[in-house]
Amino acid sequence: MITVYQPCCGKVFCYGCALAETKEMDKGNIKGLCSFCRVPLARTDKERMKQCKKRLKLNEAESFYTLGSKYREGNWGLSKDMSKAIELWNKAADLGSVSAHHSLGVAYSIGDGVKKNVLQTIHYMKLAAMGGHEMARYQLGMIEKDYCNTERAMKHLMIAAQSEEKKSLKEIGEGYKAGHVTKEEYANALRAYKDSCDEMKSGQREAAKLHRHVQDHRSR
Repeated sequence: MITVYQPCCGKVFCYGCALAETKEMDKGNIKGLCSFCRVPLARTDKERMKQCKKRLKLNEAESFYTLGSKYREGNWGLSKDMSKAIELWNKAADLGSVSAHHSLGVAYSIGDGVKKNVLQTIHYMKLAAMGGHEMARYQLGMIEKDYCNTERAMKHLMIAAQSEEKKSLKEIGEGYKAGHVTKEEYANALRAYKDSCDEMKSGQREAAKLHRHVQDHRSR
């Protein structure tokens, strides 16, 4: 799930909810206040940076992860600096950020700011997957598939499918055709995927998924 970090108070909530809230603010239906701490939302990059730096002093994992991502993207008025991003993500990972584990896994998989390293990729993807990161779970499945560890690959992909990861469902379907997945396992995966989609379906959720696809494309 794509999330939004609030540097004013350090809270994290889903992108779909944030999008819905922003639309209501634009309509004038609600005030431009943080949903959690009720302070006015930052209007400029300078204000956001100031708030984030205060959270850094509290050793808050998501503040380090967020600032690292801004360095990677060159946002908040910062110059792109992947070395700085890696440094901040490592700090965030040490503090338990699941998103940081995933971002480090991606960096090691493509050699972005670090040398390509399969073992490091697997290490960080496993940590992220154990923390509930569905994309990391999918990527672990694909890594296992590339190494012909089909049984482990299918297990990872079936878990990812339960979190509305459509690409995992497609891979499970291919596994079923090849005889690596039973009819019952495939049916269970389809059912779990559908239940997840039904539970989370909304206009905001679709916008969040689009945002995720953009982010995934940027990380390639």
